[in-house]
Amino acid sequence: MKEISYLRIEVYSNHPEVKLMAGQIIDSLLVDKTRKSPDKYRYPARKLIASLWLRDSDMFRFGTKTSYFGSKKRKQVWMTPPVLTLFQHMRTIGLINLVKDAIPPGEKGDVGLAAIYCRSQRFKETLESLTEADIVPDPDLPRVELKDATDFWVKIPDEVTQEPWYTITEKTLKDHSDLLTKQDIRLADGSPMHQMKWTYIRKFKESFDLTGRLYAGFTTFKKDDRLAITFRGICACSLDLSQLHPTLILRIAHGLEKEEGLFTGLNIDPYDMPDFIWLPRAVHKTLINACINSKSLDSAYRALINAYWRWDATDNEYDCTIYDGKQKRQGQKCFPGNKVEAMKYIEAFKFRHPQLADYVCTGIGLLLQKFDSDFMLNVVKLSTSIGIPVLPVHDEVVFPEEDESAMLEILKEAFRWTFSESGDFGAIKVKKTSLTAPDHQIILNL
Repeated sequence: MKEISYLRIEVYSNHPEVKLMAGQIIDSLLVDKTRKSPDKYRYPARKLIASLWLRDSDMFRFGTKTSYFGSKKRKQVWMTPPVLTLFQHMRTIGLINLVKDAIPPGEKGDVGLAAIYCRSQRFKETLESLTEADIVPDPDLPRVELKDATDFWVKIPDEVTQEPWYTITEKTLKDHSDLLTKQDIRLADGSPMHQMKWTYIRKFKESFDLTGRLYAGFTTFKKDDRLAITFRGICACSLDLSQLHPTLILRIAHGLEKEEGLFTGLNIDPYDMPDFIWLPRAVHKTLINACINSKSLDSAYRALINAYWRWDATDNEYDCTIYDGKQKRQGQKCFPGNKVEAMKYIEAFKFRHPQLADYVCTGIGLLLQKFDSDFMLNVVKLSTSIGIPVLPVHDEVVFPEEDESAMLEILKEAFRWTFSESGDFGAIKVKKTSLTAPDHQIILNL
């Protein structure tokens, strides 16, 4: 049941039916309490109810481990003790039903899976008149998030929130969101896209020098679903930066831009692996990025032996997934029957690309993500300033197709902002994709 996603509590509603249900839940929760404090439950109850209702499907995963809901240390910013108390009480009174118990971690280090729940019929019948328009992003949801090495949420110190980069990030994302609310963004079936799908958060890992990519519900959309949206009735298209991380390594590590121009030092395709010709290029991209992002040879090896590839008929492209734990595997193993092949793959890549070899298994991927996140934040800022709506997905940006020329200029300017000390800029390849025309490469002279 890998396809069942986790419940996230990131929206809020003041609808009368939500307020009534929240009040009834709190009253029954506190009926036997001598020291009653309904105020601390009122806001989280309305968030929990709204988040449950907004789910695309009835079933969801939810972890109830007490240590994940600490007052100071927790897995997500919204995983507070009152939320856990309310969730468990909603089970007790029949608003949430257990479908499948949690799968505990295995002896071999398998991560396990959280229990599966579903909304009860009573829950759905109680909220008869509630609509998506009645649900808004949680106004207390931070625009910037930091997690530690163990993936626990970290409270950001007040002094950091006053730093220029932080205030610029918050303002950029707020202005961007304000622009998107005016765009009448619709899904393939013509229904409006809920604003939670494009409410972006900038997420950092371990420090503010690593990662920082933008995430929203939209970033989980499949490629075809992303391109099937419309802005005010205008078809979408995307511009995707080619070979970004390998070429960023050349800039960071070797300074090749000073001699040859930024992004021109890589003369061959870094995802070309002729010794493993049975694997499609899209699969090589996933495998090689896994090697670059891994912090050790052992972690890279484990990633490769748990990599599976298949043809995704929905997206009309090859897909490669690196599994962990007891997740159900789909497709073919990239290195079937012979674990030695996985190690040979790493060595073959290092031999074929000596300029990149020293950075395999170093964990540099988190630093590279910081560079591409800085770049994409600048893209969002520039686009918003001239009224062009954009929906970023890491190193890809989706926007109205009629704005292609302007977006190419924005990409150029964003590169110059982000890499202002890079000397000669050279050129980079950009892939344009849309549902109205064949994919094609654009050489963007920076």
